[in-house]
Amino acid sequence: MKRIIGIVITLALLIYAGVYTYKYIYVPKGETFRLVYTNLRKSPAVGKAEEEKVELTKNGLFTRTSFTYNDDAVEYLFSVINDGTIPAKLSRDPLYLTMDYYTKKHISYTALYEDGSEIKAGDTIKPGETKIIRVKIIYLHPADIATQNSQFYESRLVLLFKQDR
Repeated sequence: MKRIIGIVITLALLIYAGVYTYKYIYVPKGETFRLVYTNLRKSPAVGKAEEEKVELTKNGLFTRTSFTYNDDAVEYLFSVINDGTIPAKLSRDPLYLTMDYYTKKHISYTALYEDGSEIKAGDTIKPGETKIIRVKIIYLHPADIATQNSQFYESRLVLLFKQDR
């Protein structure tokens, strides 16, 4: 009986892997799945925020910013262009990845479309369509006083798009 259950579970996992591969990874002949992250623009920093590095990555934005005072902030806009022939679907809400606990505790992130609407799982970008993303990073120091040593904080915004077929 245990052997039959093991075989059934193995078959179910293989079927699931096959469906996932076909739906999200396999690109039919003559079709393309290609998202381009481009046109990075920076707004003037608020307060004493200083940018050491900001760049677009394969699936989002990487920043390295120094903050000194409460409400110091930086803001960026960039475009996500569907340059392929298959619609792209956001598989989950935007992810904000940071390197340490302190950053997570004192930094606030927002990512919205340029018109102010929320970015959420299930959003699609049709072939040839462009979405403009606005990212704001705010330092929220609890005491509204300068930090002892302003230091650089690294963070990533990740947008996980998959084929929508």
